[in-house]
Amino acid sequence: MQVFYDQYGIARKWADLMASKHLADMKRENGSNPWPVIEECIKIWMEKKPKEWKAYLVDLGNIKQTRRDSRFATSETEKFRYTLDVPQTVLEMIRCVYSPDELPMKREFFRAFAKKFPKMMVADKI
Repeated sequence: MQVFYDQYGIARKWADLMASKHLADMKRENGSNPWPVIEECIKIWMEKKPKEWKAYLVDLGNIKQTRRDSRFATSETEKFRYTLDVPQTVLEMIRCVYSPDELPMKREFFRAFAKKFPKMMVADKI
C-alpha cells in the first residue's frame, strides 16, 4: 500500500489522493453540473466502504419501518418529515469538492438529490 503525507503530516492512502484528483477532474469537465461528481462520490464511498454501505442500507430499512406514514415518512412523536438520509461521509466528500458558494445545500438541493438517488429516500414521496 502506497502512502503519502498531507500538509498536516497525516499518512494518507495513495488511492484516496487519486480518487480526489479524479473528482476534481470531473468537476472541471462537468462545469456547473454537480450531479455526475456527486454520483461518483457515492460510487467511491460504496466501493471503498462496502460494509458501511451495507450497514447504511440496513439502518435505512429500519428507519423506514419506524415511520407512521411511509408515504411522507412521518413518525408518531415528531411533526417533521424524514424525507432523505444522506450519509455524513458522502456529504463531507461533496463538501471537499464544492464550496458552500458553489453548491448551496438548501432545500432545492436535497429535493433534487432525492429524485436522483431514490435509494437514499426514507419517504415514498418527495
